Amino acid sequence: MSMFRLLILVTAVSVAMPAMAQGWFQFRSLEDRFGVNFPAEPEVEQVEYLSEFDAILPARRYTARTETGTYIVTSVDFTEAERIHAEMEKMSAADFPTQWINDMRASVARAARQYRQRGGEINYDAWAHIDRIEGHQLQITNADNSVTYVGIYLDGHSRHLHVLEATVPANRPPPVHFQQSLEVLNPEGVQVRYEMTPEGCSYDPAEAA
Repeated sequence: MSMFRLLILVTAVSVAMPAMAQGWFQFRSLEDRFGVNFPAEPEVEQVEYLSEFDAILPARRYTARTETGTYIVTSVDFTEAERIHAEMEKMSAADFPTQWINDMRASVARAARQYRQRGGEINYDAWAHIDRIEGHQLQITNADNSVTYVGIYLDGHSRHLHVLEATVPANRPPPVHFQQSLEVLNPEGVQVRYEMTPEGCSYDPAEAA
């Protein structure tokens, strides 16, 4: 079971057509500012995500299932996190107006921790990046010998957390078409390739020009 299913606070509602077998293709979501390769048209669900500091954030789960495995992207939207935290009835939100920033920055570590707690043998667990979008990767062998490959990436510019989860049967090759295909998009749907400063801050060269 995906860890995100454990964090859903309401019943997810399908908002797309069921998945169709059609071979690998590039899927893009302008709403959630990402692109990824899927093996079939994904089913899209609106969900709610419980953050590290107990904020309830909007999210979408994109799921494609084929005979080769299950491929999921969960995109958590932090664009309204400042307002959501300000409206929360708890001391930390009132005392720390910037708590929403800590919440967003903690999201990668939280997601990784939830996967570790889910069980299975962890074969890989390390920092990673795709196109200088920092994050974390895990590889977990499950009780039925299927393998789950996880990539967790935070795009601070669009304020979205993207979690890629692919589970394939035993003895299947790694789903590299999916794992390495993440791209982040600007509001016009154009792929952004960030640069990184020595301090670890990323920036869009097109905006800096």
